[in-house]
Amino acid sequence: MANKSSLKRRLQIVELVRKRGEVSVDELSQTFDVSSVTIRTDLTYLEQQRYLVRSSGKARYLAQRPGEDVLVPVVDGAARKASETAIARAAAEAVEDHASLMLGCGEIVHKVLPFLSERSNLALLLNDIAMAQTAQRFVQCELALTGGQLETGATALTGPEAEASVGSRSLDLCILQASGIDRDGTLLASDPASARVFQAASRSAARTIVVACQPRLTEREGDAFGHVADIDALLIDEGIDPPTMELMTRHGLRLHRKESGVLEFCNTRPVRGTASP
Repeated sequence: MANKSSLKRRLQIVELVRKRGEVSVDELSQTFDVSSVTIRTDLTYLEQQRYLVRSSGKARYLAQRPGEDVLVPVVDGAARKASETAIARAAAEAVEDHASLMLGCGEIVHKVLPFLSERSNLALLLNDIAMAQTAQRFVQCELALTGGQLETGATALTGPEAEASVGSRSLDLCILQASGIDRDGTLLASDPASARVFQAASRSAARTIVVACQPRLTEREGDAFGHVADIDALLIDEGIDPPTMELMTRHGLRLHRKESGVLEFCNTRPVRGTASP
């Protein structure tokens, strides 16, 4: 696993290659004062992640096609599931005993539930009926569903009733899943109905944690429910590109790399003290 200095150097390599079009291994070695072996290791990683391509001892910038996911590494199903589980575990670590917790819909959020088995006296609010059985199996808690409309083939409860139910509660924490993040830092849900429920949850909660695994990083494709500057933490896999990394820093989020490989971006602003009534 790359350490912080390696990560920083690799991001700088991508930016340098992007600006110049192509750079030789020798130039990179001299620029970053490391061996050519280290640079080749960096380039191998960056090529695998589709940041650039290597040819004849040089690194060339890999331009992205319009509408294509930006620099998202290709992973198989098993690797993605492992990443989602690691993100879910990290999110569960933020849940304290006696907390009033709302979990939004989404596969990663669903995976949070088994990691709450050792928490006590939780008040758990769900807006996805598929999670209810999992919650009953793993979590000793006061369990409630938001109510609301259930569209054909869906498991998430949405609509005005769900929004009002969430908005009327005093929540210590909500954990929500983003399907995308646009270039302005807007957090996106996969559909407008879920986005409105997420907005209500974030307004009612003292803290908001957003989870994502390989979210779409293109221009806005989805429905906005918040912004990275207004949440307490973002937990995400390593497959994000340098502009997105810079975006987080620009909006005051501090990076903490967990041992599991999960990237945790924490907001440096003061956490809100109490939930809205």
